[in-house]
Amino acid sequence: MERQKTSHAAVAADAQSADDRTIPTLEEVIAFCRDLKLAAEQVGGWVWVSFAEVPDESLRRSLKDFGFRWSRRRGKWAHNCGSPTRSARQSDPWQKYEHRVVSAPSRAGVRS
Repeated sequence: MERQKTSHAAVAADAQSADDRTIPTLEEVIAFCRDLKLAAEQVGGWVWVSFAEVPDESLRRSLKDFGFRWSRRRGKWAHNCGSPTRSARQSDPWQKYEHRVVSAPSRAGVRS
């Protein structure tokens, strides 16, 4: 388990150091999600990550450190990839924008 915590932190640290305050590009956010094998979806210029269960603290910290924010209303982690927009309270981004799965969780250890 300690090995996983280290790998999450290492990916986040490699992607964006504490001194580097630049916003990751869409491609960098997608690569981050693929590296961690997260269930990620691109919706317009944003990337959304969802989990079946609450992720462990080290993974939540890695997401936050990389720039993801928790959307309580949507129940997902969101990264704007440098494309801030107005609030979508009146609309559903999945209905408004093109969307696609960009990363899927590993199926290792999952029984069919």
